[in-house]
Amino acid sequence: MRLLARVVAWLPFSALGVPGAVLAFVAHDALRIRRKQVHASMVRAGIDDRTAARDMFRSLGQGALELLWLSGRSGASLSPHVRIDGWERYESARALGRGVIVATAHTGNWDLTACACAERVGESGLTIVTKRLSAQGLDRFWQETRRARGLDLVAHDEGVVPAIRERLARGSTVALLVDQDPERTTSVVEAEFLGKIALHDLLPATMSARTGAPLVVAFARREGPRGADHVVEVLDVLVPPPRASAAWIAGATRTIAAHLDAFVRRHPSSWLWLHRRWKTRLATGRTRAPMVVSAQST
Repeated sequence: MRLLARVVAWLPFSALGVPGAVLAFVAHDALRIRRKQVHASMVRAGIDDRTAARDMFRSLGQGALELLWLSGRSGASLSPHVRIDGWERYESARALGRGVIVATAHTGNWDLTACACAERVGESGLTIVTKRLSAQGLDRFWQETRRARGLDLVAHDEGVVPAIRERLARGSTVALLVDQDPERTTSVVEAEFLGKIALHDLLPATMSARTGAPLVVAFARREGPRGADHVVEVLDVLVPPPRASAAWIAGATRTIAAHLDAFVRRHPSSWLWLHRRWKTRLATGRTRAPMVVSAQST
């Protein structure tokens, strides 16, 4: 991987879309990786656009090349390639002095934009709660590349809650992904997402309520004719009230889900439709109005 990264690093950043498109053709047209699932999910959401599906695969292919480029050019600044809209909202949240929780998702090139945000946040630090890849060599390359770019990584299965509390207490920013199917159903809320009821993890809002840290909602997307320009949209800041209730936790979680739903509808090729977002349902099989399953402290 490191040798390949050095080869890719010779390419201009703006040219990575060409080999990325080749990877996309292999995944979408030749191997047809979850293609039926992607198209069916888009149609259900009212996005009956085959171009959006192809563009999503192209974004993923380009993102793989950009990760290699990040590794091969470890000293290059990312600021020329990433614009942050609404940074003043984030700064207003950070000024409260309680640390910041960022609710984000697998949109755009989430790794590259996270590294760019870490570059801008500076010494206060940006922590990412991350999963591990099953391929150990690839996982090691991925994690080391992100650490070299200034990201503080916490594995999702290694004491996440204490780690989040510790980072927030020292004024750091902690990013939590909110778009995946929860692995647990003991602390979730049901809410519609892209045309179907889904389970949404209460962890970001719960940690905000328990620590007083504001919740910043931000998602990334590509921009420009070659998709080489990246934009992070800071959409909202949710500040928990003193002694925030279970109702506030559930409401904040639904608000985040609504922001992501609207963002994906505006930029359908930006989200990772490959993920089986709706695979877990409650034992009752409910499909009625959203409800809280549990809002207990995690």
